[in-house]
Amino acid sequence: MKKLFIVLGCLLVLAAAGGFIFLQSRRSTSKVAAASNRSITQEEVAKHSTASDCWMAIEGNVYDVTSFIPNHPGGQAIALGCGKDATALFNSRPNNGTSHSNRARDILSGMQIGVLAESS
Repeated sequence: MKKLFIVLGCLLVLAAAGGFIFLQSRRSTSKVAAASNRSITQEEVAKHSTASDCWMAIEGNVYDVTSFIPNHPGGQAIALGCGKDATALFNSRPNNGTSHSNRARDILSGMQIGVLAESS
């Protein structure tokens, strides 16, 4: 009987953890969906051009990377893209000319705040 309670307890914990992961996943997806609906001009991006307030456009999307700057593996090189369309910098890093990894792209996707508005 004791083993049955342990098994049931474990199943309950796993079910709760699975539900939590599912909800977190849905929240993350809805955050990105909301960000993809916000149109941001290059002029607005340019207003956020410092390491303490850093937005950048990459491949048509706009990201607020301010909180990531202290953790960036390339150090302050990320600040070169603040307030700009940083697509070229992201796809050809200054230190070695290579593009960022898929992991870096995944991290970046969590910082998306909108899409770059088309210039008129």
